[in-house]
Amino acid sequence: MKSNRSYIVSSLAAQMIMIPVILTPLFIAMLSIAGQFPGLAQLGKSAFRLIAILAAFFGSFVVGGIVGYIFSKRSKEKPESPKVRYLTPLFPILYALIFAVLAVTLSKGNYNSQWWGIYAFKNPFFIIFDFIIAFMGLHFVMPVAELSGYLGFIGGLLLNERAAKASIKNEMGKKLKIILAGVSILVVIFLGASNREIIGNGFLELRYGEVTVGNDLTEFDLIKIAPFKENNGLARLDGEASLQFEELKEMPRLDGATAAYPVYGAFVEAVYKGLGEYYEANKNSHEKDVYMAFVESKQYPFNIVQCSKTNGAYERLINGETDIIFVAEPSKAQIEMIKEKGDEFVLTPIGYEAFVFFTNIKNPVENLSIQEIQDIYAGKITNWRDVGGASKKVLSYQRPENSGSQTVMENKVMKDREMMTPTKETYAGGMGEIISQVSNYKNAKNAIGYSFMYYSSSMIKNNQIKYISVNGVKPTPETVRNKEYPFTVPVYAVTLKSNTNENVSKFLDWILSDEGQNLIEKTGYVSAR
Repeated sequence: MKSNRSYIVSSLAAQMIMIPVILTPLFIAMLSIAGQFPGLAQLGKSAFRLIAILAAFFGSFVVGGIVGYIFSKRSKEKPESPKVRYLTPLFPILYALIFAVLAVTLSKGNYNSQWWGIYAFKNPFFIIFDFIIAFMGLHFVMPVAELSGYLGFIGGLLLNERAAKASIKNEMGKKLKIILAGVSILVVIFLGASNREIIGNGFLELRYGEVTVGNDLTEFDLIKIAPFKENNGLARLDGEASLQFEELKEMPRLDGATAAYPVYGAFVEAVYKGLGEYYEANKNSHEKDVYMAFVESKQYPFNIVQCSKTNGAYERLINGETDIIFVAEPSKAQIEMIKEKGDEFVLTPIGYEAFVFFTNIKNPVENLSIQEIQDIYAGKITNWRDVGGASKKVLSYQRPENSGSQTVMENKVMKDREMMTPTKETYAGGMGEIISQVSNYKNAKNAIGYSFMYYSSSMIKNNQIKYISVNGVKPTPETVRNKEYPFTVPVYAVTLKSNTNENVSKFLDWILSDEGQNLIEKTGYVSAR
């Protein structure tokens, strides 16, 4: 009995103490070595995460295997009881697996959840390892490393027994070995299932190249490209603009769509001289409004320029909270709203853009006619084989009502035809979301979506989608310039008819001048001329 207790204690200590004690310095050393390879730094986020998972799995498995092999070899008195010998190594696995399942399930994908903190503290000897992993933003590696280390221990233990011909070969021993194998397979399945999206996207990225932004640009992304911020990448004139607003009160208030933000941000940098000087004098303040300046700040004068997206910008314009918005054409509902106010929109085209349709790069379809696009979004065509593709169900993603792309879709593409109601699966709240859903590996040969070419090619840059030719014409700057592409659409500066501010007129005239149009072209849109 005493030898059994000694075996159980030493077995548990080898797994739950020795494995993390050996694994932690090895992991730190591995990070130092990996830092010497510049190719790793150039990997995309998904590919890096995949490599991290694979390194954690195989590296921990090897470490656990060595510890298990040495432990089994040095155990002088191995218990004759198959339960003691083969069930003892299961305790650390089941213990860690229960916490891992709880963390994965209850955190709902949020790796900042307290459940991952509980998981990290369940074994004090893994705390340093888990802290390093969490600091790197690789929380999902924590259960992979620990569980695969315990799996390796079992493998090393059984390998030594086989080499030393010391296995328990009675019926109970065989059954318990089968249980060990079954639990091991279950753990591998759990690790694969809980990280399936990371693994799938990682392999796609290694094969096709880096996927840049998967979802919508947030206010934090826009802050980086806001006017007057360092290294914002906005287009600039070669010299000073002929129009300069020196006084803050002279400056028209601006808002607009995310896709148009780099354009009117460039206008602001060129013309709003006084605003730039004010920001320069206050930029070192740690106040939130300074940080959020020209995107979501509520404090004057940092709120002279904002980015509320298309629907929000129209609402602010209708409510008199801004003077000019840079957007696609208004929806029918937005037109009715301004009519109820007794006013009208004034639409000034400042440039042109392609309204594009895209599929996953794995979809073999290269071209669709306008009729086929209408039939897809009316629900008449439901299988890709009907338009020359594979026999796959069509997942036609849509945007919310009153968004810029949805309005163009309804007014320019569908015209008098009614679009089918999107399902929960095919509804995409943001422009970035519709791109990420279509590029998703699960929707490889099924999905189709729509957006504006500038946003999807220059701001999101998701290389897992491809543009579909429409009536045999590809969307390019050239086909937009000569209006050959069927869905060439204007980018508007929208004002209210009731707004008689002369500075608004001056600013619009400047936008349509050579200088303003130069910035349109440099940004990536096609000039209104």
